[in-house]
Amino acid sequence: MLNVDLGALPLRDLLTLRAAVDAEISKRGYSRTSSSLAGELMERTVATSYSGTLTGVGTKSVDIIAGDGRRLQVKARSLPHGDLRHWAFHDLDFDAAVVVSVNRDSFAINWARELSQTEATALARPHKSDKWRVRMAAAQHTGVDVTQRLQLAYSKLW
Repeated sequence: MLNVDLGALPLRDLLTLRAAVDAEISKRGYSRTSSSLAGELMERTVATSYSGTLTGVGTKSVDIIAGDGRRLQVKARSLPHGDLRHWAFHDLDFDAAVVVSVNRDSFAINWARELSQTEATALARPHKSDKWRVRMAAAQHTGVDVTQRLQLAYSKLW
């Protein structure tokens, strides 16, 4: 582990370091875009866990074609411990959604659920800018608990 006092670095250096780290993670194939690193890592983790293939960058509604042919949407939120907000969905045209709560400080998976399209639709609420929102608190106890399954696949990325 590196012993770097990040608190002593000026913002310019922190941003340069962050950009270099993000570039290296992308170079290694763990991230495909400059969007949410937690989201990118969870897409890769779900693809591994479900023996799936990532869809093209920017594909709406479906992030992964699972090994069994199901179209999966992956939603991850990296928030402070105990903070439960929502996931935004452009539409609900998928076979299942895998929703993941990621620890903001450690990037560990707090919990993960697989929601069928029917379950996701029942939880979704219309929103004028996001199209659909699913609250984390409701999703946390709905569907199938896939936390351990994803944690196992995630540990293989480390």
